[in-house]
Amino acid sequence: MNVTKIFVPLVLRVALVLVMSGAAVHGQDKPRPFAKLFGRRAPEVAQEKKGVAAVPAENALSAGGVSGFPAPEVRDFRKTREEAEVESTISRIYSEYEGKVANMSGADLQLDSLGALPPVRPDFEAAWSAGVRQPFWSEGGKVRQDLVQVYGNALTHSNAIKVFSDLPLIRETSIQEAEGDFDWRAFGEVERGHVDEPTPSRLTTGFTGRLLEDLGQADYGLRKKLGSGAEVSLSNRLNLLDTNSSFVFPNPQAGSELVFSIVQPLMRGGGYAYNRARLKVAQFDAGMGTAEYLRSLQEHLIEVNKAYWDVYLARAAFLQKQVLVAETKGFVEQLEQRQGVDAEATRSELLRSRSSLTQRQAALIRSEMAIRNAEERLRALVNDPGFAIGGGGEFIPLTRPVLTRPESDVKETALAALYHRAEVAEGFFQLQAAGLRRDMQRQDSKPQLNLTLESRMAGLAGSRQIGGAFNDQFAHGTGWNVGVGYEQSLERNLETARLKKREYELRQQVSQLRATIDQVLLDAVTTYRELMTAYREMQGRYQSVLASREEVKGLKERLDVDSNVEGQTMGYQLQLILDALDRNQQAEEQFLVSMVLYNAAFANVERAKGTLLEYYDIEVNRQRETAWKRHRKALESLSAGFAGSSPAVKADTADREAWERHRAALEKVKSERDR
Repeated sequence: MNVTKIFVPLVLRVALVLVMSGAAVHGQDKPRPFAKLFGRRAPEVAQEKKGVAAVPAENALSAGGVSGFPAPEVRDFRKTREEAEVESTISRIYSEYEGKVANMSGADLQLDSLGALPPVRPDFEAAWSAGVRQPFWSEGGKVRQDLVQVYGNALTHSNAIKVFSDLPLIRETSIQEAEGDFDWRAFGEVERGHVDEPTPSRLTTGFTGRLLEDLGQADYGLRKKLGSGAEVSLSNRLNLLDTNSSFVFPNPQAGSELVFSIVQPLMRGGGYAYNRARLKVAQFDAGMGTAEYLRSLQEHLIEVNKAYWDVYLARAAFLQKQVLVAETKGFVEQLEQRQGVDAEATRSELLRSRSSLTQRQAALIRSEMAIRNAEERLRALVNDPGFAIGGGGEFIPLTRPVLTRPESDVKETALAALYHRAEVAEGFFQLQAAGLRRDMQRQDSKPQLNLTLESRMAGLAGSRQIGGAFNDQFAHGTGWNVGVGYEQSLERNLETARLKKREYELRQQVSQLRATIDQVLLDAVTTYRELMTAYREMQGRYQSVLASREEVKGLKERLDVDSNVEGQTMGYQLQLILDALDRNQQAEEQFLVSMVLYNAAFANVERAKGTLLEYYDIEVNRQRETAWKRHRKALESLSAGFAGSSPAVKADTADREAWERHRAALEKVKSERDR
């Protein structure tokens, strides 16, 4: 029986199956991490968009169950038993912390605790409510923007956000790098030589003397690593020989040898699970980069939010001080007019009132500087070219502060943080990557056992006819080799130590994930408590404002009805009003601070829940750079923006009417002063 006729087709069939399997695994369309967020690989011209809010829960990590959080898509391989164990660990951790969230019952965290004081009226009006949204100074340009527009400018222009956006792209390069292990590789080598050496025996050349040879050799071919770990190689070796030996025929001659070989690891380094593990680790690493990007993006938007409300606070405080200065100046002028009536008593009161006026005027100057500094911080965070650092112009915030009570409870906030925070998703990726590294080390700890299959065909032709030699190799039979190679460490110190290291790292990562979730829940609870506390504080400050207003109103009404109260000069009564105005101004300013803290706390709660981007309908777009759009080496970029067009919010009729009321109040103070 001709063994060659049986073995060669068998080898070729096995090789074909391995090659096709490798192509099926590594030649298909390569999904990107967080594909539901960023879309598939960007087309040559078109740009694809996917939003955070559009991610269905069923496309989240099945291992982590990060509901609604964009997760890296991995290829549809059968999970190994070890991977299933890691997923089971993640499910147990989730169930454990869901139980902890369900047991949250702090009395100060309940919505019922907000009923101790009357609520703040949503339509509460103050002298600064509408004035904040109107220009203070006539010179320079005016930048009128609401909070959403400021977010949009920050997403477009902020250099810090541009730094964050490159992190996922840098991490994603490791995926293509891992895929490169399975690329087809071409190789080639050419040699040329001449031999001139003595021959002590006639067995070399047929005579004694010197051996003279001209040699030429070329070796070229293709090789590839398959998904099973097998190394496949197809090469052709060409030889040219011209010698003075009598034993070579034909002389000169050309030779050709075609070799097909497969080296398949059967233990260490073998198997699809082992060889795809590095690719999956790279996908998880890219997912970690994207989670870090989303976390950094939300933190930057929170800083923008704080800066925006700081500008609002500084402008409102300026208006408060402006009203106080105007009223104090009016009382000073009234005291000056009373000097002729009661000169001795009025003089000391007048000096005291003038001192108060001077102090309030100085505070007004400092308040203007606070506005400028708050604007500069906002400029630095947004990097808007039309509102650059140190530039002119005035920023006018248009967003109205929220005065309504919170609606979500602490359990809802904590559970949302558990499912949506980027840090939790990043911890899941790290745990799964640690599990894969442990599994790879288990495989690397096995002995080296390789199966080698080799088939070759050779041809020969005279007169250096390379083409003839190449054709001749297909006209004859085929040679073959089959072999097995084995290697193992007898003491296994290296393998044991490395496997222990990976086991310790996996155990450490489980503890790290728990610690991360603990910090996330701590952040969610403390941020929610800050929101509740800010509202309760605003309730108390609101009552204080109402009381101080009533006090000022009562003193003014008493002065208007009867300025000659027994035992009290008019100057003394005016001084009482000035003191009451001081208390009212402090109450108004404290209410203003609590209101700004409450509104900043609203956004911070969304950040603690991990839903700030979804709350404002922000999506991340992936696009190619225009100059390289059709080039395979084109660089990509990530840009965040709103899913819909952000409305240009302007001061409406109610704002204008409220501002006119504020102007009228100032004019009334001036007219009373002039009388």
